[in-house]
Amino acid sequence: MKQILAKTAIFAIAGAISAMAALPTAKEVQANMGMGFNIGNSMEVPNSPTLWGNPFPTQDLLDSVKAAGFNTVRIPCAWDSHAPGGVITETWLDSVKTVVDYAMRAGLYTILNIHHEGEGGWFQSNIGTNVDNGIDTKMKNYWTQIANKFKNYNERLIFAGANEPGPNVNTWTAEHVSTLMHYYQTFIDAVRATGGNNETRTLIIQGLNTDIDKSVANAPVSTFPTDKVSGYLMFEVHYYDPYQYTLMTSQQDWGAPGGEMILPQYYYGDYQKASEPKRNAGYNAWAGSIDSKLASITHPQEQFAKMKSNYVDKGYPVIVGEFGANVRSPDLSGSDLDLHKQGRVQWHKDVVSAAKQYGLTPILWDMGNESNSGYDNMAYIRRQSSPVGKVLETDVINAMRSVYNLGNYVNNGVTHVEDFTTDASSQCDAMIPECGWTEGLNTVAGAAVKFRREGNMLWGMGTIKLFDLKGNLVRTAGSNASDATTMQLQGIRQGVYIARNGAQTLRVQVK
Repeated sequence: MKQILAKTAIFAIAGAISAMAALPTAKEVQANMGMGFNIGNSMEVPNSPTLWGNPFPTQDLLDSVKAAGFNTVRIPCAWDSHAPGGVITETWLDSVKTVVDYAMRAGLYTILNIHHEGEGGWFQSNIGTNVDNGIDTKMKNYWTQIANKFKNYNERLIFAGANEPGPNVNTWTAEHVSTLMHYYQTFIDAVRATGGNNETRTLIIQGLNTDIDKSVANAPVSTFPTDKVSGYLMFEVHYYDPYQYTLMTSQQDWGAPGGEMILPQYYYGDYQKASEPKRNAGYNAWAGSIDSKLASITHPQEQFAKMKSNYVDKGYPVIVGEFGANVRSPDLSGSDLDLHKQGRVQWHKDVVSAAKQYGLTPILWDMGNESNSGYDNMAYIRRQSSPVGKVLETDVINAMRSVYNLGNYVNNGVTHVEDFTTDASSQCDAMIPECGWTEGLNTVAGAAVKFRREGNMLWGMGTIKLFDLKGNLVRTAGSNASDATTMQLQGIRQGVYIARNGAQTLRVQVK
């Protein structure tokens, strides 16, 4: 008991000291971020992170991301569907914290955002010409709650205010930009107001639809929100160019007079197939010829150069928060599929090379759908089958690693770090085999009572509640606050759970 109390006191003192010292600036943080990886189609899924086919993220997955050569992970995250009445449930905050802790423990820089498209686009699709008080209130409330949950985490945790925000019309006006920047101001102010390390935490604001050309044309740094501290903001764009090559799943007739001119899917990149010119990346349907700028490294170089001159050189480091290209396996086979895959390897290397050349952080989008049975095939590391964490696209990963002089991929494992927060509830306690939360102390009638696990039994005082990582209540024990309570774990399915006893939280792994 004395040992636990002393340890808690040490953490509290460390937290107070940390809160008074400024964290490294955004520029200093970005210098160490390397290349990154997205855990897509998971925590941003509305209501439940497993509804789109991916299992809940694990420590093994995050360790594998780090071992593959990534130094940053982006965690797209849903909040609105977990916030009845505008208040994020504590169980969902704990679930997100579990994944953040996995990432931080693996030594990854960790970007946590608000992702909206799966939740009806409550923010993403509703950037109008005037501020909507309802949206503004949600931004303030959600970010206040998120920031308070993580206020004691070190500089490797980064908050991103939005994801691909756009107006509800096709054209950005000055009024639309002003509205978006107002919401970003709300985000920044809410985080800073929570104090602690959030006073100087690096924050990210997104470009217009995270589109490079729209951002450069309509959102110069002069339109950006203000921050009470200087040098702690980053800017985010995404890169899926050319769209016909990376994402388009069927031929289109955009802009074609009378619809007679078809825009086909591109199958081949720099490795062009002369017998199918219309299937080569960069084919210009209007000109009837290849546009060399789109078919080679020139395009990402030109686009990322704009980021450097318009934002990086003006004090705002830039991340390419998403990039990637589908595998066209449903349409191709044999030598054609091989040629296509060779082009994809080169495309990924070109994007990462251009990002590094111009000082940007490239973050690969992974959807987890490793089966390659449909058109949205963008899975680089295994999540949906065993062994979790196996690299599926070794050639692509090696091409990206080569840009950072990392050599070919070999999984040598990772060394966990535990100093990412001064919050005692996130430290590793030797008395608990499942590192995550330490035991806490409840006080009843003046006596300190330990909330703890012993074998297949949880011990506490009053009500103990056990939740799965989706926030579902699995089991309850006890009710009278003055009584000692036990909860049997027998019969619970294997997995990780969160147990709550009053204000105390314990991470529980059932094997």
